[in-house]
Parts: sequence; structure tokens; C-alpha cells
Amino acid sequence: MMLLYLSSNDNVNLLDFLNDEHGIIIKKLSGTFSLRQFILNDLRSLDHFQYMVIDLNAIKDSNSDIMEAVSAYKKMFTSRLIFYIEDMKKHHDLALNLIENGIFNIVTATDIEAIKAELLKSISDLGISKREVMLKLNPNDSSFNTTLHAYKFSKKEIKIAVTGVQHRVGTTTMAINFVNYLSSIGAKVCYVEANEHDHLSKLPAFYQGMTANEDVILYNGVKYLSLHSECHDEFDFIIYDMGVIDNRIISAIRKNCDAAILCATGKPYEVNDIEKHKNLLDTTSLNTIFSFIAEPDQHKYLKLHKDIHFSNYTPNYFNGEVNEVIWSTAIKPFIKKSEVKYE
Repeated sequence: MMLLYLSSNDNVNLLDFLNDEHGIIIKKLSGTFSLRQFILNDLRSLDHFQYMVIDLNAIKDSNSDIMEAVSAYKKMFTSRLIFYIEDMKKHHDLALNLIENGIFNIVTATDIEAIKAELLKSISDLGISKREVMLKLNPNDSSFNTTLHAYKFSKKEIKIAVTGVQHRVGTTTMAINFVNYLSSIGAKVCYVEANEHDHLSKLPAFYQGMTANEDVILYNGVKYLSLHSECHDEFDFIIYDMGVIDNRIISAIRKNCDAAILCATGKPYEVNDIEKHKNLLDTTSLNTIFSFIAEPDQHKYLKLHKDIHFSNYTPNYFNGEVNEVIWSTAIKPFIKKSEVKYE
């Protein structure tokens, strides 16, 4: 495991315990940096690090330049960004921008032992969750008058099937997007590859930071399982990637699942199958997602089909936010939302 640390001169030894006590290989660069310039100019050299820790004291960029750098990094890498923000009051706007853009591993403690604990949490399999980092922001500071949505689910182990009307309509992408959205709102969730494609086994060799323990894969707080995996955890949601729909899958969904998502691309040769399968699943809470539809053409499909969603472009499997509106609609029957306000 390798970690890159951009450090101010004052904090250059802050991460040494990770090497001394946990055997993590750390490459340190100390001084003052333009994060935007560093990331945009050194993308290739960053490829072999599983983590990149950024001491904000070492960064001279404006907030907008930092966010541009973060956006560029996320598009190129799946490895984890971790920020150490020593003065949270001074940088609360940046911290909130980071959180809104999916960066939850933000170390904010001031006591050395607490800093170590947060750093260990940030490099753990699950990392720091969105809820945890929001709760760390100072509730006594009026500038943090932020509304945090705390979600309560109607029951445990809500089972949702994701299935496609045909091959290559984005079923696996939608299923993995979905589980990452659920994880981002604080749900304990797993993805189950309930098909014969065996795509799952190929992922750890491709994505940095993805760990495989026997037949369970862990990445960014989500567990990925095959139908034969042994996992005794209790989950809020179990998302089944069922591949192409057929009568057997329809029967399994109706018997065992609380809801289903039907994926399509809206091609003319899909129309009959879409309507047939929607009718067969009429007793199940169902959302239909069309992918790869140009925005000017969407109104045509709305005339042909009722209650459909249009997926945004999702080149990143693990970006749960790009289709947030679809996912929040899909889980609405199973969620109770309360608001926690900091005043």
C-alpha cells in the first residue's frame, strides 16, 4: 500500500506512524504547492498511489482552484483523496464544497491522538462517511447553519433488483451507481452480482484501493458479493444486479424483492419488451431508466412511456451522485427522512 503526502514543513512527520506502525509506504513532498498545477501536470506519476493526503497548510490555491484539481483527480483516478484541514473555522466553506463533491475523508482533529485516529479511519476500508464528516463540523459556529439529512429506513435488508430489458443497456453501471449513492447517504449496502457475467472478479485488478477478501470485494464503503459469497453482515439495502430480464427473473423479483429497476436505452426494438415486462412487474415498485438518450429526444420517449427516468452520462461506475434524483425517487417508499439542524 502506497500513500502520497503533500505536507507543509510544520506537519512533515504527521503521518510517520502509518509507516512505523502499519507498514504503509509513504512518499512525502513538503513545502508549498499549487494543487491544481500539481495534479494537472503530474497525473501519470500519481497512478500507483492508493491514497493521496493533502495538508491544506501546504496549498496556496484559491478554493475554486482546489475544487478544479479535485474534480480532475476524481475523473482520472479511483484512489482516495484525504484532506488534513487544521483550521476548520477558516476553511469551512472549502470543507463543505469538498463534501458536496464526494470527498468525505477530511481530518479535522487538533489533538495528536485524535488526528491519528481520524487518519486511520480515513484509510480504513470504509473510510469516513458523509454523515461522520458532517457531524465533525463545529455545531456551535453559526457559519455551520447547515441542514443535514439523517435517513431512517423502513426496515432492514430492503432488496432491490436491477435488471435490463436487453444486453448492454447499462444495467451493471446503474446497479453500482445505485449502491454508491446509498452508501453516500449513510446506508449500509451491498451489491450482489446475481447473473452469470462474472464482471465482478475483474474489478480489483483494475481499480486501485479495491480490496478482495476471499469472495467479498470492498471498495469505498460498499461490499460487492457474488451469489455464492459468504457475508453475515446486516445491510439496510441489498442491490441485485440480475442481468437481462426473463420470466425466471420476473418470478424471483416478485417473490423476493421489494422493488425493481428496469434499464433500457429506448431503441425501437426494445419497446414491446419494455411494456411487456413492466406489466408483468405491476405488483412491484418499479422505476424504469433509459440511458444514452440525447436530451432533445427525451420528450419523444415521454410520449411513448410513462414513469421513466433518463440517466445522466456515467463514465464512473462509482459516482453515486450523478443520478441522485433517480435514486432518491427509487428509495422513497423505504425511507423516512428527518432533518438535523445545527444552530
